[in-house]
Amino acid sequence: MSNIPSELETTRTLLMISGIMNILVIAGWIVATFFFGLGTCGIGCVIGVIPIINIVSCIMDFIAYNKVNTLTQSGTYGSINTAAILEIITVVTGNTVSMIFGIIILNYLAKDNIKSFLQQRGIY
Repeated sequence: MSNIPSELETTRTLLMISGIMNILVIAGWIVATFFFGLGTCGIGCVIGVIPIINIVSCIMDFIAYNKVNTLTQSGTYGSINTAAILEIITVVTGNTVSMIFGIIILNYLAKDNIKSFLQQRGIY
């Protein structure tokens, strides 16, 4: 395990933190939807669709985390890339932390040593 590039280890940590942040943002939007809907006699419940972005991002974060954690499944690069892009999109819901993590992860994935490591393992 010591031959794993530090960028992938950092990516694993960032994916876990981002997944947890997405769960917290989802909970916040659900509470806000409830109280805003209650205060506007149900009209405010329309904002209940906003956390769907975070739900999808959270699921992809944990899928990518699992692939980075095991480093045995094909399509690891694609899963990490998709999760990072979805993290950037979550800024729409107010999740700036995940956006920053997504940018960092995309910068890590652009490095040649990460691509070559994943290709050597056959999981690119």
